[in-house]
Amino acid sequence: MTEEKELKRGINLPVAIFIIVGMVIGASIWINPAEKLNETGPAIFLCYIIAVIPAIFVAYNSAYLGSAFPVAGGSYVITSRLTGAFGGFMTVWLIILAVGCTLSYLGASFGFFIGQAIGIPEGTRMVWFSVLVGLVVLVVFYFLNWIRIEISGLIELIITIVGDIFVMVIFIISAIPAFKPSNFVPLFPEGFSPVLFTALTFYFAYVGFTLILDVAGEVKNPSKNIPRALLISIIFLVVMYTIQSLMVAGVQPYENPVGTVVQLILTGGLLPSGMVLFVSILIAVAIASTIHPAYMAYSRDIMMIAREGLFPKKLANISDKQKTPIPALTILFIVGVVFLFTFIPILAPSFGVYTAAVLLSAIVGVIVLILQIPLSIAAIILPKKFPEWHEKSGFKPSRRTLKIMGIIGAVLSFVFVLLVFTEPEAGLVIALIVFPYTGIGVLLYFIQKTRLSKKGIDFKEKLTDLPKLPEVEKEPMGKIERLAKEKDSR
Repeated sequence: MTEEKELKRGINLPVAIFIIVGMVIGASIWINPAEKLNETGPAIFLCYIIAVIPAIFVAYNSAYLGSAFPVAGGSYVITSRLTGAFGGFMTVWLIILAVGCTLSYLGASFGFFIGQAIGIPEGTRMVWFSVLVGLVVLVVFYFLNWIRIEISGLIELIITIVGDIFVMVIFIISAIPAFKPSNFVPLFPEGFSPVLFTALTFYFAYVGFTLILDVAGEVKNPSKNIPRALLISIIFLVVMYTIQSLMVAGVQPYENPVGTVVQLILTGGLLPSGMVLFVSILIAVAIASTIHPAYMAYSRDIMMIAREGLFPKKLANISDKQKTPIPALTILFIVGVVFLFTFIPILAPSFGVYTAAVLLSAIVGVIVLILQIPLSIAAIILPKKFPEWHEKSGFKPSRRTLKIMGIIGAVLSFVFVLLVFTEPEAGLVIALIVFPYTGIGVLLYFIQKTRLSKKGIDFKEKLTDLPKLPEVEKEPMGKIERLAKEKDSR
């Protein structure tokens, strides 16, 4: 391996779309529509339409930033260049915690859904089954991310289609015969307020659009494909979420809610008994579809900050053969395993495996929201600080529009951070883990900054320019163009 090796632009538009979709769709779509049905009434489907409104601002800012700064590890690069070295360091430091919690949460959830499907009872046996199966899943996806980005991206495309999309389509089709329009009368049994409040909590179903910034250095024709991928994926997600929740309301009367959509499938007689196990496995695969891009995207931030000296240099290494940052992937894998073998076994006896996993996901949600704040601010600063990159952007809104979208994106992200702390259990867990971890990060930053200063390294000078940007591939020439060029060269 060698530090000088560059990543390769191997992600085309379809793969970029499915990476985003695979990252954004999580387990919540299989829980929330059924769990919240009793609170909102049959208007549950409107919650996903309302919830996407704040997500649009984040996606808009990400489309602009990714188009202007098409570099690997975009979250770090953008934050460090536009808000300073401290912001860049803390971004990566928090990303490591977020991804570690994500891997643990998803690995345990995968094991839990498989355990439910094969009939393992709740208790100690289910806890360790979930942990061990989760470990296997994390190992598998760790090694899958060693391979070239073209193949790794194709794997994510297949997993997302088979897990996330196919299983949702199966549920929607199976629910059609049992769909009752009469379930929608009245549409707002408790008024509109519960719908609006639930929509605020459903915003977390759209968290993850900033991921495209972290693989932007490997996206083909990024100035065009990044905005396109975000636009297509956000439309697709709204449509799928809305239809699935609409079918839940049409099948299940709001007065008699069930805990999850999975339980609705198991007890509602929507599918033949032989299909239930198959669908449960597909739902587990849907959960796994988020593990893959989490490894893929955020390892690039670790690689970039290590390349610039704020993290150990060895973490910047890239495989000669596969062009992937294996040491950075390894750090994420280790943190994920640590949380899997500590957090889940400690909390599962009191809360159950899935609730313990959901508490981890709350940590992830808060960190993602926190990181969206400097990125939204960066969209405001970029045109002034790097006007040349603003002009090169394939998606170039006016400065006034960027200011409006950036301010709204930052404010909404902050509001949703506060909203999470209104849940006592989640707020306590987040405070006990995120606050001490952040404090350690602040201390490490100043230690590293002092160490670099003693070596005569001026880190501020590094942040006056961008890392090397790989050239954007041109579209391959057609046969006529190629023949014409050959003729001219004679």
